[in-house]
Amino acid sequence: MITNNDPPLPSVGINAKCKKAPYLAPVLRAYGAVSQLTAGGGSMMADTGSQQMSDRALKENVVRIGTHPLGIGLYLFDYKPAFREQSGFGRQFGVMADEVETVLPQAAVMHPNGYKMVDYALLGITFPGQTVH
Repeated sequence: MITNNDPPLPSVGINAKCKKAPYLAPVLRAYGAVSQLTAGGGSMMADTGSQQMSDRALKENVVRIGTHPLGIGLYLFDYKPAFREQSGFGRQFGVMADEVETVLPQAAVMHPNGYKMVDYALLGITFPGQTVH
């Protein structure tokens, strides 16, 4: 309980009484029209290094948290245990390759392991520590 004798709490986000740092949502950056990103012809996947395993079959505990401007879902999920070593541990943010294929087919490719990958740079999505060329 806060009384008048307590020192003021620092302002962090919407609720000044909250002691936790505010949640920072993943960032969707707009880099112009999708046609500008794909004007070079073929896939940019090899150039950007922004491809991620995005096959629905690799994921569990999937929760839709938003909608991309192209109309596809934005999700939080966990990779299934058999794929965590390769694809990532803990809660992840991303899209579903099957949805991406319907609106931007050149952004989704089949990996040699038989699962689909998505080039997130073509969707205008970057992850911490990733650079966009």
